Amino acid sequence: MTGYGKATGQYDNGNITVEIRSLNGKNVDLRLKYSPGYSSKEIWLRNHIIAAVVRGKIDVTITNEHATDANITLNEELFKKYYHKFNQLADELNESNRDFFPVIARIPNIFKETEYYLKDEEWEVTVKTLDKALENLCAYRLEEGKSIEADIKSNINKIIKYTGEVEIIDEERKQKLQERLSTVLEEIKDRNNINKDRFEQEVLYYLEKLDINEEKQRLRQHCKYFLEIINDDTIKAKGKKLSFVAQEIGREINTLGAKAQYSPLQKTVINMKDSLEKIKEQLANIL
Repeated sequence: MTGYGKATGQYDNGNITVEIRSLNGKNVDLRLKYSPGYSSKEIWLRNHIIAAVVRGKIDVTITNEHATDANITLNEELFKKYYHKFNQLADELNESNRDFFPVIARIPNIFKETEYYLKDEEWEVTVKTLDKALENLCAYRLEEGKSIEADIKSNINKIIKYTGEVEIIDEERKQKLQERLSTVLEEIKDRNNINKDRFEQEVLYYLEKLDINEEKQRLRQHCKYFLEIINDDTIKAKGKKLSFVAQEIGREINTLGAKAQYSPLQKTVINMKDSLEKIKEQLANIL
């Protein structure tokens, strides 16, 4: 969601500039700054920008060279009346100092401040310029998204590869567990009078609790679905959906780790978690 877009339009030999910066964010957080004259358009501007950017921390600045904080007008007729009156009084008093301008300028109602009002044509140029800036922002985001997509795919493929390694390691793990249990059985059967059938049932229960076939199958399905979402061009906003699938992937990996009971398998699980964390970090950067 990081991006930058800028565009400039012209109206009556003056520039109208729109500049947009976006940073990552779970929701939309829009900060809008504009020249005088746009306050009545703020709701429309916000809705229009939010619809285009979807989410993120967004800074938008609209600068209109024609707009000023106040449109100052001079009441020329009133100014002239005061000037003539001061001159008449100076003639009567034989006063040579006739620098009346600073005095008259401080008289109330000589200058009047009015709010700047946008012309219809001026607003049309602003909207076109805003749309162009939004288009540039989306193009920037799209370009950055390509590298993010490649990184996410690389890490999800690593998890798939590690799942294949788990298959091999799991066979070794099962063999080691069986050997360990057989050794324990041999050690205790000579010293204790035990029920062999009962003992075997307990062993089978123990082995079933450590079985990870379901987790491996679900993990593969989640990874496959994850890639399907990425490659589906009909889905515009994929970030939240991918985050939900990543959570499911994380649950299966954690269960594998809890059931591992075998050092090589635990190391592979750690590698999976490392790749998943990198995916989650990048998912915060996409829509």
